[in-house]
Amino acid sequence: MRRPAATTLARAAALALSGLVAAAPPARPASVAAVARPPAPVVIDAELRGTDGSAVRFRRDVLGQGVTLVSFTFIGCRVQCPISDLRVTQVEDALAARGRGDIRLVTLTIDPDNRPEDLRRHAESFAPGPSRRFLTGSFGELIPLLDGLGMSFGSVSDHAFFFLVFDRTGRFVARIDGDEATPERLVAALVAIPDR
Repeated sequence: MRRPAATTLARAAALALSGLVAAAPPARPASVAAVARPPAPVVIDAELRGTDGSAVRFRRDVLGQGVTLVSFTFIGCRVQCPISDLRVTQVEDALAARGRGDIRLVTLTIDPDNRPEDLRRHAESFAPGPSRRFLTGSFGELIPLLDGLGMSFGSVSDHAFFFLVFDRTGRFVARIDGDEATPERLVAALVAIPDR
């Protein structure tokens, strides 16, 4: 029995289309899709306060004084910040075991309402050594600095989780995000930077 012309044409088109689909490269899974890289940080020389209340300038007194790891915390955060603070403690211990007390570990609060004494109480729970600092600042100084570093001010539950690595001159070297920021990877990134 002879097929109607329309049916034959439809079948031919379907076969041609299936051939094209079979010849096409497989689509990339959504999990492998390219993700835009954050821009390099823009560092401003904000005036900040240490846990003892003393004033420091971020670019002049904090960066450019040695290889530096910058992290962020929010007192009261129950999700990302405890992990971030713990990672820095693990990095501090690993660096001490290597005799690398010259590498600086700087944690910025992302809450301008944190006073130096609040940050001091928070810091004391980690028994920080001399190479580790916790810094806060006024809204007008801290927020532009955080924005430039890629850490937008927000609520306690919606901020990012990453670390920034700077060389001894204060030049940005790397941003290491979230789950990739294992203590081992952070230590490796820091000790790979020449200290002279």
